[in-house]
Amino acid sequence: MTMIFPAIFIGGPPHSGKSTLFYRLSQALRQMKVEHYGLRASPDGEGDWAYETGESLVRELRMRSKEDWTAQFAAQMSRDIDRRHLPLLVDAGGRISPETAQIAAACTHGLLIASHAGDLASWRTLLARLGRPLLAELRSDLAGEQHVTIDAGVLHGTLNGLRQGASSDGPCFAALLSQIQQLFSYPPGQLFQIHCSLTSVELIIDLTQPIPPLPAHVGAQRWVPAELPTLLDSLPSELPMAIYGRGPLWLSSALAAFTHPDPQIFNPRHGWAFPPTIQFSDRPDLTRLDWTCTVQPDHTRVRLCIPQGYLDLTTSQNLPAPLVARDRGVILDGKLPGWLLAGLARAYRDVAWLAVYQPQLGDIVIASRRADVRVGDVRPA
Repeated sequence: MTMIFPAIFIGGPPHSGKSTLFYRLSQALRQMKVEHYGLRASPDGEGDWAYETGESLVRELRMRSKEDWTAQFAAQMSRDIDRRHLPLLVDAGGRISPETAQIAAACTHGLLIASHAGDLASWRTLLARLGRPLLAELRSDLAGEQHVTIDAGVLHGTLNGLRQGASSDGPCFAALLSQIQQLFSYPPGQLFQIHCSLTSVELIIDLTQPIPPLPAHVGAQRWVPAELPTLLDSLPSELPMAIYGRGPLWLSSALAAFTHPDPQIFNPRHGWAFPPTIQFSDRPDLTRLDWTCTVQPDHTRVRLCIPQGYLDLTTSQNLPAPLVARDRGVILDGKLPGWLLAGLARAYRDVAWLAVYQPQLGDIVIASRRADVRVGDVRPA
């Protein structure tokens, strides 16, 4: 890449509302059609499901996704930030350590938040030592009023409502959002054209734009599983395909299972990449991909996890995956990157039916060879 995109490191102590702020900023930027990527650069980072599902399920998924910090994880995550292909919001957890400092060093700006202003001194010192300019320094007050001032280009203010079920809308949040929007904004279509120039594939499916007869999926217009049959019917399966733009993982996995040539998939951390090849095996590779299989009368749930919380795309060829009965359904379940889920979808696409688990919805059928199980069906998990 010839462009260096901004990357905002969001720091602050635990229980300051930092992860909630990260989620709400990313959601608001999506509504404003500001292209970016929200990177949870922590081994136990939570997905959007933490804010879009019930408390009991969130607790279960937190236990499943919890991993410890390692020097290797921090080095790999920092490298991904260095190679970014979009502007980033970066959440690296709530404690200063050599690992979080390494991640902060890969970013271009800092945003700090704490419940008590005095708790930010060490974070402020970290950013100053790294030479990273401060965009904003905020105090989180759950029930107070929002206030905002700007001093020497740095936004200072009080944010409220950074908890589940509350709103953080107000003058401070609006000012912060405007500041980030200005930093992240590029002329319309510029980023898409830059990224398109980096692939030789002619058929580029932009998941945010209209794909007749389906409308554009931007802002509040999200993809829903019921649209899958219409989408797949509108596309040629025999042509090389490149998949671009923000969309749910079950959607890109469905496209990967649908197309015959290996598709290219755009990832903000890696650029264009092909899904990895999968080798069926009776034992996992505990350094790269682990799994458990639960067999039910009509399907096998394959729950996968990545040891140490990070899998390197460049070392992911010939990944092992469990050999299962192909005369019943398969459900792919786990905290996985989109490019890996796409590779798994291609590997299992010839089973009776294939589904991908999304906590917010359930098990979404993305491919099927049975008349009684339709693509786009949602099965309760």
